[in-house]
Amino acid sequence: MFALRAVIKYRHTSVKILNSARQGLHTNYHLPQVLKARFLSSEKKNKIMVDPKRVVSYDDMLKVIHQPEKVIIDVRNPDEVHNTGKIPSSINIPLGNVQNVLASMSEEEFKRQYQRSKPSSSDELIFYCQSGRRSSEALDKALKLGYSNSKTYLGSWNDWSSRQK
Repeated sequence: MFALRAVIKYRHTSVKILNSARQGLHTNYHLPQVLKARFLSSEKKNKIMVDPKRVVSYDDMLKVIHQPEKVIIDVRNPDEVHNTGKIPSSINIPLGNVQNVLASMSEEEFKRQYQRSKPSSSDELIFYCQSGRRSSEALDKALKLGYSNSKTYLGSWNDWSSRQK
């Protein structure tokens, strides 16, 4: 039973389970189709799944940078941004500050610090970082805070900077 729970938790769609009490007995369990997801990390313990509807592509980003009503948030540390650059029109809110800024920062303080209005829960937020891992964590935090139109640019800075050359 433990094996079946693990299979469901990690969203495998077709498995064979060998009953060791009866050697050679194979049972096929075909589990219902689950949402397709993208795995970001090569390390098993750090795999993060992202709903494809919440993913923004490079081509999408080329359009979004010219849409001031959409909020592009770079969740890298300020020294990373300083050393590499940033996507045009983005603001830098490090991952460790995302929850506090979105949940608690006043409209006035947000405007003073980021030179733009604080997003409402219905505004589209797009997170990016260096490679996509931290932006996915930020996406999760924003969704839990009620920012239902949040997305992530999985290619993040690595993809953006490689295509700008």
